[in-house]
Order: sequence, then C-alpha cells, then structure tokens
Amino acid sequence: MLPRCTLLRRDALASAIMRNASCALASALCAAALLVTGGCGDDSGATSGTDSGASTTAATTTTTATTATTTTATTAAETTEAATEASGTDSDSESDTGGPIACDPRLGLLSERGLLLQGPPVDAQLQPCGADRWYLVGASESELQLTIRGQDAPIEVILAYPDLLAADAWKAPLTPVLSVAAGEQLDHSFAVPRSGEFALYVRPQAPDPQSAPAYQLELSCQRGCERETTRFPLLWVHGWTGFESIGPLNYWYGVRAHVEPYGYPFAVAVLDPYNSSEVRGAQLAEQIDGFLLEWRARRLDLIGHSQGGIDSRYAITTLGYGDRVDALLTIASPHRGTYITDLALGLAPGAVEEALAFLLNLLGAVSAQSKSDAKASFYSLSEHYMQGEFNPQNPDDPRVHYTSYTGRSCAAIDFLNPANECVDYIDPLLLWAYNILKIARGPNDGLVTVESAIWGEYRGEMIADHIDEVGQIAGVTDPNFDHRAWYLDRVRELAADGH
Repeated sequence: MLPRCTLLRRDALASAIMRNASCALASALCAAALLVTGGCGDDSGATSGTDSGASTTAATTTTTATTATTTTATTAAETTEAATEASGTDSDSESDTGGPIACDPRLGLLSERGLLLQGPPVDAQLQPCGADRWYLVGASESELQLTIRGQDAPIEVILAYPDLLAADAWKAPLTPVLSVAAGEQLDHSFAVPRSGEFALYVRPQAPDPQSAPAYQLELSCQRGCERETTRFPLLWVHGWTGFESIGPLNYWYGVRAHVEPYGYPFAVAVLDPYNSSEVRGAQLAEQIDGFLLEWRARRLDLIGHSQGGIDSRYAITTLGYGDRVDALLTIASPHRGTYITDLALGLAPGAVEEALAFLLNLLGAVSAQSKSDAKASFYSLSEHYMQGEFNPQNPDDPRVHYTSYTGRSCAAIDFLNPANECVDYIDPLLLWAYNILKIARGPNDGLVTVESAIWGEYRGEMIADHIDEVGQIAGVTDPNFDHRAWYLDRVRELAADGH
C-alpha cells in the first residue's frame, strides 16, 4: 500500500488534470513540482536539489563561523498538508470568469536554502509556484538587521520560530509580513527574543507558474554583537548519582552560571540518580520534547557525562529521537562498558565483593530499593552489556553528529614516570577502582577508561578524574584544571561547528 501522502498527491494531480485539460503547461509545471518532492520524506534530511547561490562563508554569530548548506526538500508534514489542500483545490485552472488563477505556493516546492550567515549578500531565486525557507541564528539580547532586495518581481518575507510548519509560520510570524517591490530594498531590524535558530520564509507576492522571482538577502548584527549562542539549545545530561541541584550544589558545579551569561541556551535534564539506561533514556526523551516546546526549537544539542552519554544514545536510536537531536557530545561515557561493573556483578573474575562495595558506597546506595536500582545501572554500563547488546542495538544515527572527550588521571606513583604525562592526581575516593582499571584495561579517570570513552569524532583528553570532570566536589578540583573554562570551550566548539 502506498503512503497516504503519496496517494493524496496522486489524487490531487489527477483531479487537476481531469478538471482542466486545457491548461496543459500550468498543470505540467505543478505536477513536476509535486513529483520532485518524492515520497513521505523526513524533515531533517532528504534533498532533491542544490542552489549554488548560497553563501559558504561568514559567521553564524559574532563569535562563531559555519558553512551554509543549500538543499531543496519538502517535509513529510508539509507535503501531506499541501496534498490535502490540493485534493480540493485546482489552483492552476481557470476561474469561473474564464481568467487564469495564480498558483498557490503551498502546492509547489518548499525549497530548503540552508543557513543564512552574517556577511556578504546572498543571491537566490524562487521556484515557480514555490517558497524558500532559510534559517538564521541569533543570540538573546542582540539585534539583527535583515536586508532584502527584490529584483524582478515583488516578494514577501517573514521570520518565524522554526518549530512551525510553513503554513502555520505565515499565520503566526514573529514579524509582520515584509513586502518588497521589484528593484527595491528593505532593511528590517529584529530584536532577538531568545538565543538560537529562527526560520526565514520568502515567497512571491503574486505567485505565477511562469515566474521564478530572484532576490537577495543580507544579515548583519546591529546591537549586542558580543553575545554568543549555539544554533540549537544545549541540554545537559548527568551521569550516576546525578541531579540538577541539591541545595547550593549543582551537578556541573558552576558551569551554568559561567556559560549561560554569554547567551547560550542552557537546560539540564533530571533523570533517576541511578537506574538502567533504558529507564533513564525514556525519561530523557520526555524531557527533550518538553525543552523543544519551551525553547520553540526543532532540535537540541545533548552534552552527556558518564552514563548520560549512554542514555542519550538510547534516546536517539532506540526511541527514534535522531530527528530532534543535532549533536551529541559525550564526556567520559563508558561506550564499551567499564570493567568495574563487570567485577561487581560477577561477570568477570576478580574481587566481586570489593567492587560491589566500592560502587554502592560511591553512589550512596543504602536502601534495598536503591541498591537494586544501582545494580540495574551497573549492568547497563558493564562491558558484557555495552559490547554484547547495547552497541549492536544502538548504532549511530546519521542525522546526529557524535563527538567525544575522555578523562584521564594518575595515581601518585604514576608521576614518577615522565612517559605517563601525568597532570591530574586521582581523587582518593576513586583510587581503588583506578588501580584495578589501570592494570586490567589501561589509562582511565577512576571509573572509565580512555579507550571506552572514545566514540564518534574523538576530540581529545580531559585531564581530570571522573569527579573533577564535573567540578566536584563543590568546585574543588585539581588546581591545574579549570572545568568552567573547559566547558565554555566545548560549547564554543559546538557553535563553531554549526550546532
């Protein structure tokens, strides 16, 4: 059975042709536009063309730069919406008085033009009967100026939140409809209401299947240009024993207070302190949906520490959230498991009682229920489970950009050998596990080995133990490591990479 949206498009096309065989040229044009969109596509990726006029240089914000990607696509929801309208409307037929009716741009191609960057003007051309969608990025408390130049026909332009479908965006724009006559220029200042991405729509003022109006866009910053932001909001996902805050403490100690004032959109997930990645991943998925609504965004960037990176992978792949996540940065996440949990569960020969006591004490699991939940998390992070089950079941989603950093620390004795390149002293709380892992698996941060934490695009080592990595306890870390500055650098990397 064909998808419903395909059937609707075919019904609409057949209806248009049967009702008006005399308008062969107009019908052919609109039919081609419909067929180019293909089947029920995905909003995040399918492409059917490239516009060579897109800018490929300049800055996303005043502090970052990225590359514009220019593609043509129609979302599944918008294709279905357009086809439904088409089934009852023949926009290219003649009117009751015998005159031609201009085509409805919603029935034609919605061309994805990519990211409009601050910098030189960009030339573009609408498809016949079509509309263009661009994206631009702005930081809160800043003001952008959009310069629009009409060339051979009048056009209309709006700015809207990116979570709206095209038809809804025209009904609820952030700006009034900006009308630009042929040969004229309009400068529009835009006070950015929140950091992140916005959608920019362009369409002809008088749609005509015989016309493909050309235009030019230019984006510049007028005020608050020192402000910074990523394209998508940042959702931080904690690991074991995690929390957003307990009294004066927060999991990433002092990181939010350091990063957010620059302009970055910052949110923290709150998951069970210890539980399986399946349970925590489902909790994360619900919160992703909630934060997307809160931020009026279509995608998020996830930053996961320890088990938080594994929970994120589960939500992306198993729960199908790859269409809502743009990038996943994992920090000291046990992608191949951690040997200590295998020991604690008797899945590997060795000091079972010592390993179990160490982990339960580290997590503060004292009640029978908390011990049960903790053991569920141990299994989720074991080498046995991660390598034998989780990784085969959770391959990377090609729509998501995966990067990773590892943690590395040293015991005092390791400093005696210069080849170890030691900088950070392991926290005494982690010394027992550090020594076990060092002998059995190699360099580590006290809980996760360097080798296990490498995933996706590997960016390097974080010279810290597993506790120092998030600024604990209460901001007291090795004097050689400034965790606040380190996280600000990582967020700036995401912005520079266009996320």
